[in-house]
Amino acid sequence: MNIFITNDDGIESTGLKCLVKAFSKLGDVYVVAPNGERSSNSHHLTCFGKVKIEERQVEGAKKAYALWGTPADCTYLGLDFLYKDKIDLVVSGINRGLNVSTDIVYSGTVAAAREAFIHSIPAIAVSLESGSLNNFEVAGEYAAMIAEKYLKDVDKTKYFLNINVPDIDRDDIKGILVCDRIAKLHYDNNLSMINEDGTNYIKINDVVVTVDYDSEDLRVDYTAVEKGYVAVSPLYNDHFDRSYMDYVANYLK
Repeated sequence: MNIFITNDDGIESTGLKCLVKAFSKLGDVYVVAPNGERSSNSHHLTCFGKVKIEERQVEGAKKAYALWGTPADCTYLGLDFLYKDKIDLVVSGINRGLNVSTDIVYSGTVAAAREAFIHSIPAIAVSLESGSLNNFEVAGEYAAMIAEKYLKDVDKTKYFLNINVPDIDRDDIKGILVCDRIAKLHYDNNLSMINEDGTNYIKINDVVVTVDYDSEDLRVDYTAVEKGYVAVSPLYNDHFDRSYMDYVANYLK
């Protein structure tokens, strides 16, 4: 099996190295990852011009490239050009910090997996809660275990998986929960206007995150991780809200 690994934290990140280590036990690993931090790039694709690329060495990988592009670029160019018709699974991560609930929209980690889904390649995105343990190895082990089961599903190309792992000791993880509810994450960046050398800038200061969620509903991904579970959410690209079809049709008459 040929496994493609990417991320949004950069090719030198600990999370990526732990993924390569975990998945090299399942097959041959190939890497295309950003040359540096690309968090919150969402599904930004470079559509014109050129993108710098450089071959790198990543322990455990058969081949690895750093790309001066976005996470979605890495998947797109990896699948369509660098490793064309070769990949059986795409794994994105391990992200530093959760990618749950409304953060799925912003996440470069999730977007890299989504791009593989668009290419009809099975894919998972993996994120680790921000904490003091930085237990990336545990997150990688859970990702590999879940991926093995996911790959046995005949419908695996009809959805992709978003996996979020609590940053706690391995023995304290209570299990795996499949989640289909989201919290609402609110960001307060304490924005301010500054002037430097006659130019105005909006300064984006340290972010404060507040969460609106049901703290007892284990179907909510944020709640599941908070309670010590690995949260797994099946995702796909259908953005239609069919419950409003007739409602919108009526007011447009």
